[in-house]
Amino acid sequence: MASPLFSKPGKADRELGWAKIWFKRLAIFHGHTDRAGQRDWAFNADQVIEFLRSKRDAGFPAWKRLKIIRGLMIYRQVILQQSDEDLVPLLKKMEEIVVAQRAQGAGYATIEEAAGKINPNEPDAIQQFRIALRRDGMRLATERSYVGKLKAFMADRALTCLADFASIGEADVEGHLTDLAVDGDVAPSTQNAAFHALCKFFKLVLERELGNIEAVRANKGKQIPTVMSDDEVSRVLDGLKGVHLVIAKLLYGCGMRISEAIRLRVKDLDFDNRRIEIHQSKGGKSRIVPMPEQLIEALERYLQSRRALHEHDLAEGTASVWLPHALAKKYPSAHRELRWQYLFASSRLSKDPRTGRLHRHHLHYETFPVHLRAAVERAQITKHITSHTFRHCFATHLLWAGTDIRKIQELLGHSDVKTTMIYTHVDNRMGPVVVSPLDRLVASRQIAVKAV
Repeated sequence: MASPLFSKPGKADRELGWAKIWFKRLAIFHGHTDRAGQRDWAFNADQVIEFLRSKRDAGFPAWKRLKIIRGLMIYRQVILQQSDEDLVPLLKKMEEIVVAQRAQGAGYATIEEAAGKINPNEPDAIQQFRIALRRDGMRLATERSYVGKLKAFMADRALTCLADFASIGEADVEGHLTDLAVDGDVAPSTQNAAFHALCKFFKLVLERELGNIEAVRANKGKQIPTVMSDDEVSRVLDGLKGVHLVIAKLLYGCGMRISEAIRLRVKDLDFDNRRIEIHQSKGGKSRIVPMPEQLIEALERYLQSRRALHEHDLAEGTASVWLPHALAKKYPSAHRELRWQYLFASSRLSKDPRTGRLHRHHLHYETFPVHLRAAVERAQITKHITSHTFRHCFATHLLWAGTDIRKIQELLGHSDVKTTMIYTHVDNRMGPVVVSPLDRLVASRQIAVKAV
């Protein structure tokens, strides 16, 4: 008997899209890179198991590996039109693992900022790289990305430990990067991430500088940011409500990144001076942005509800929030104080993988994009809109209003004004600089008709 196709009604297109992605990655993992015959490749359960083990070793949690199995089963049924009976035992086993892990964690989520303890079973090169990255102040997301790129390099060059790197040099890095660009057909950003990860590993762990790399590089052309008009922004905002509407207004009204908005703490709101403090932003920087007048009432309302939730947590003895770096040691009682609590709090507690302590964390990163996507569809906007598009709109609309670009640079937190200059490419205040020949042709004909 075939397994259920889709886990949630109404999400068929999205799950089918992920099914195709996981199938492609499975095919590449097993060396089936021939695009012509890749689509009809009939994979078996053993090949899926081997692929899942590689993802487990790469740090993929059980719930994500469960999604991989479901995706491959969907591909079997929908695309290949074949039975997925041999994958059903894998699905059931992975569901048991997920349940067991959740039971072990008392049903709580994991705090994504907390890196957790370093796995002693990982190769020593990986362990040393993790230690070096954390000492260097790298974010957890960057650590995961860089470690993944190093693992791919080690697998490509059959390296198993730190001692194997003694004979590895620039030529090996060049070959690996060239293979990614030519045979791997990866995106430029993926190859560039691999390049920077290996440079970091050579510098921090091997204490060697990579020389001039002559690999075939995947070039990423200059990308012009997508910008919505005032009307489009209004239509999208009209399609949101509650906390997601407030977050969207913060993104557009303050130029925040989505990570900055959901990580706002109570202490970051300065109502008297009408400003918002943004800390631990990209690059570990902080900045101050004006608090929009249109958001004051909503932010005060959320602050009151957050205070009520905190008082409930205090009464239950569960009031606590995750604090970065050594703040928890420097201020032992800070994690229970209202000022340090996240403004947009999660409805359930989360576990710190390093200490095992329970905290009330902020909303998950994946929550807002789902609601935003639905609002964009209701607004019937065909542009590719993401959370970051609001930040582009903030900068571009300020530029159109005549705001000095240096001030925009300060509000965005850019270190170099050259980064901010990209918004000058979408400045259409004065109309098109070049009149299209088509418009000239139509205009000349209209003039001729009027003359007759």
